[in-house]
Amino acid sequence: MLFSECFEIDVRGDEPWFDPLLILDTKLYIDPFLIFQNEFGPFDGAHQEIVDFYDTAFRLVARAGEAKEQPYWNKAISILGTPEVEELCLGVTAAGTRGAGAGSGKARLIAEAIRKAVLHGLAQPKHFETLQLFQEGIAEDTISDAVGNILRHRFASYTQKICEDYEIETVTVPHHRGRFNSDRNRWEKIDVQAPVNPHNGKQILLVPKEYLRPMPTLNPDSYWGFCYQQKAEEMRMELGEEIGRHVNKDVILELALEQYGTVEDFVAAIERIGGAPYDIEKDPKGLIQWYYASRDFAAKNPVALSFADEKEFHSFIDNLISIFKNYVENQGGWELLFNDDGRPKSESACQRLFLGIVRQYCIANNIDLSAEVNIGRGPVDFKTSRGSKFCALIELKLANNSKFWSGLKKQLPKYLAAEEVKAGRFLIIAFNESDVMRLNSIYDRISVIAQETGYEITHEVVDAVFRPPSASNL
Repeated sequence: MLFSECFEIDVRGDEPWFDPLLILDTKLYIDPFLIFQNEFGPFDGAHQEIVDFYDTAFRLVARAGEAKEQPYWNKAISILGTPEVEELCLGVTAAGTRGAGAGSGKARLIAEAIRKAVLHGLAQPKHFETLQLFQEGIAEDTISDAVGNILRHRFASYTQKICEDYEIETVTVPHHRGRFNSDRNRWEKIDVQAPVNPHNGKQILLVPKEYLRPMPTLNPDSYWGFCYQQKAEEMRMELGEEIGRHVNKDVILELALEQYGTVEDFVAAIERIGGAPYDIEKDPKGLIQWYYASRDFAAKNPVALSFADEKEFHSFIDNLISIFKNYVENQGGWELLFNDDGRPKSESACQRLFLGIVRQYCIANNIDLSAEVNIGRGPVDFKTSRGSKFCALIELKLANNSKFWSGLKKQLPKYLAAEEVKAGRFLIIAFNESDVMRLNSIYDRISVIAQETGYEITHEVVDAVFRPPSASNL
């Protein structure tokens, strides 16, 4: 269910706020660079607030020194701990709306990145997200979580105004790490007035569409691409002739620290060019439109589904797979698995579309689907209104995912045995003839595993081959 559906808002599509899915995180993140280039309303002064926060962290780490002396190092770790802001319904996890965020482990990674910068004589960067270039393990979710925490009070004000405009009921809840006081070097409590998410009991905080991207504008891959384009000859002399556009992260980290001038040049270039938010309407990564498509298809094609015993449960799973297969192959669903340029989308985009179909038909038939479901990552729990509970392993993989299929024989039995799951189902997405040609070996592998384990393991191939319109339809 979307925020707009929950609170009966008639959205037109031109609303400045992102309409989040309340039961499942959307894999978009808050990009601090987009805030830097477009401050407005409650976000006026937001970039400086982020700068002030990390200035405090830099000063503490600098005082701790190379030996990480107490209490400064521990204080830095304490303030850098920015857990996921579940209220935003954004993040890397597909297992509901609860993720790890920047707890003590991520806080230590950020502190280590700051320490490396300090030891190399670098001042606090203008854009804190460039810390990704100094330390492995700092990714888009860590950056987004940090912004969500530091600017929580601003997202709260933004949400409160929207709720007033639509006359949405809100509740007041204390947030103990609601605002960072840079003068006192500590987090302080604020009271947040916002609506409640009925699926998890948390409040809901809304985000401007203009601030969302799948990864920060300033990211390691973009930095390396800039360096390669601008300084290819110089880099080959420094790092060797074999250097290319795609390298290990440690090479990028070493370059950023040893030649920090390249980082400054990269940032300056991006500031001139500007960053762009994610195109929600075109949705090139399949992060959003799968929900609308699966919702509308299920509404137009109702199917009665139920189960009471193991045999019926297996039939129920097979029916869900058949519905998805029919949708992709015969009802135009394949279009959601391709970008405008005809290139197929990622495996995770395919998994989200299938999950959407599964969720919609479970809802329509009063079947409870476990909130932790993450198609492609392990067993899935289903429960009827009468309390009958069954579990199946449902894996959707691309036929060209050679890395997965090579490890299939070890992974699948472990999943099944660990959860005492009897039913294993594999959906294989084929995008072209080459994918189809690879399927014989996959069939053989699944058959061997089923025989060796004694589990009921079957597979289904979904033909998602690109079907451009014929000349007569143009």
